[in-house]
Amino acid sequence: MKKKKFLKQIFHLVIIYIPFRILVFFLKLLPIFLYPKIGKIMGKIVFSTMRKTRKRIIKNIEMAFGKKYSAKEMKKICQQVLTNVIVNFMELDQLTKLKEEKLMKMAEIEGEVILEKFLKENKGIVAICAHFGNFPIAQTILSKKGYPINMIVRETNNKYLARYSQNWRKKLKVLAIPKWNLKKTIDESQKWIRKGGILCFYIDQYHRSGVKCDLFGKTFLAPIGAAVFARKYDTPVIGIFTYKLETGKHKIIIEGPYPIKKTKNITEDIIENTTLFMKRIEHYVSKYPEQWFSWLHRMFR
Repeated sequence: MKKKKFLKQIFHLVIIYIPFRILVFFLKLLPIFLYPKIGKIMGKIVFSTMRKTRKRIIKNIEMAFGKKYSAKEMKKICQQVLTNVIVNFMELDQLTKLKEEKLMKMAEIEGEVILEKFLKENKGIVAICAHFGNFPIAQTILSKKGYPINMIVRETNNKYLARYSQNWRKKLKVLAIPKWNLKKTIDESQKWIRKGGILCFYIDQYHRSGVKCDLFGKTFLAPIGAAVFARKYDTPVIGIFTYKLETGKHKIIIEGPYPIKKTKNITEDIIENTTLFMKRIEHYVSKYPEQWFSWLHRMFR
């Protein structure tokens, strides 16, 4: 067992982390305006070489949209998804080098008044989020603007990459509650809500312990944390979504509050409220399918 664990660590370090850091080093030497072109080239390479990933993305798109897109269009969306993943990563790595003034100009915010209104109530805010657009930029910019925003994250099991992510967030002063120890995660999340902060829940990935709800007409198991917290602490629930405009600028949408059902039937309420949240995610994915990165995972099982 120890030998197996040791070999796994060597693999994580030598095969994944070291090449990753070399790539990051060279990317930092490049000007930002080249990122879209480089991302497009790398996206084509990944699309051509990573057959399993390509098939999974296309299958997910087909299951979600049925016959809305032709085979050619689905391949195009798949390639755009891969390109956007690469470009977004390149952008994120540059954030630590940017002056705050330039960083703030990377995005425009719609619905900021909603945040300001509910923060004054000091009841805490549950925010529904998705792995959509360059979502870490939204967390970064809202944090830089002084909003008390936090998120629950599941770190990668590669300890070297996990440490890199933690250092990146630390440099940008982006808060996160790690999801290693469930009890500790819940305790820290409760404290944050009680302090009146914004707690972001990324609920758009399959969760085997989740509740069955409708997503694109298919059964999807969604995590229930957001619905449970909203009910328990009677907090307003809003949506925070990010997508990239054709200009290259990011748009941060803050919407809500969502109407939350609260009856004596707790289970039904959680299912109905979670379904509502997923429908809002579906709305944005339908508009910009190439910007949703959960296509990379097995969504419908």
